Amino acid sequence: MNGSPGRLVVLEGIDRSGRSTHAGLLEAHLRHHGRGATRTSLGSSVLSADALRRAKRGRRPDPVEIALLSAADLAERVERVVDPALRAGLVVVADRWTWTPIARAELRGVDRDWLDRLFSFAPAPDLVALLDLDPDASLARRDAPDPYEAGLDLHLADDLRESYRLFGTRLAGWFDAESRRRGWLRVPADEPVDRVEARLEAAVDRLTGVPGRRRGRSRSRAT
Repeated sequence: MNGSPGRLVVLEGIDRSGRSTHAGLLEAHLRHHGRGATRTSLGSSVLSADALRRAKRGRRPDPVEIALLSAADLAERVERVVDPALRAGLVVVADRWTWTPIARAELRGVDRDWLDRLFSFAPAPDLVALLDLDPDASLARRDAPDPYEAGLDLHLADDLRESYRLFGTRLAGWFDAESRRRGWLRVPADEPVDRVEARLEAAVDRLTGVPGRRRGRSRSRAT
């Protein structure tokens, strides 16, 4: 537990695994059942988000700089959004937490112990759900991959989409190992949206004490 009256729920996974969709669905589900909830996502801080985006768009992105900016982004969101909500007893649904920036940096050669210390300020989640998606399925959901997300700076392949697939394979392996080590909830993200939604809601309901669905109630669907 994070030590506050509220609960912190984190959705992790590779790109296009449905985290943003399901973060929104979880927030709506909790509010429907009378539980206060709010969302936060990577790169949404006021002071650091723009600098983080610029650093990723650079011709030679520096993984240490990006890790530092990611930590600053998260620190601001923890101070302004997450901690106040947890103290107030709300459920915070986070679309990514420390693990995505750590994974991206470590796969670019940044020391893991240093990264763990850098992000050690972040509250411990009460539940982490890994939306498990095959990199080929992730690629099929993308039109034009972002060069940084595709790992183009690592020179894995000259073709952007092939680089995305290869880097996604490395990310998927990183998340697989991390989730097994930490005992995360794993949810197959290639299943229909309503089935993924039901699995996540059942886990969050158990955590927060929200009553389960009544049989026959229609599910909301992602667009």
